[in-house]
Order: sequence, then C-alpha cells, then structure tokens
Amino acid sequence: MLPFVGVSIWAIAKILFLIAIFVYIIFAGVVVKQVSLMIDTLEVGFETPIRLFAWGHFLFAVGILILAILIL
Repeated sequence: MLPFVGVSIWAIAKILFLIAIFVYIIFAGVVVKQVSLMIDTLEVGFETPIRLFAWGHFLFAVGILILAILIL
C-alpha cells in the first residue's frame, strides 16, 4: 500500500493489466479488419481458414479479458 495515496500497488497493477488486455483486443480487431481487406484484395484459395483464424484470435482475446475481469 502506498501510504501517501492509500492505494494498493496491486490494484494499480491489476488496472494496468486490464488496460493492456483491452489494447490487445483493439489490436485483434485491427487484425480482423486487415484480414478482411486482404481477402477482398487477394484470392489465394484458403480464405475461409484465414478468416476463421482471425476471428478465433479476436474471440480468444475477448475471452481472456472476461477471464481476467473475473479472476482479478
């Protein structure tokens, strides 16, 4: 605990960790958007697995945020 503020250092660490996960979700959303643009531009023959992988990555990041909120 910080005596001059009255806030636990662990509470600050938890908040910063949740903010970092939220930023990672934004990154995952950008990946989904970029994959969508790439698939619209190029036709390589395996667009569906790439799209599913990008969405799976995004949903995994959201799941990690929910899990972190529940645990922390």
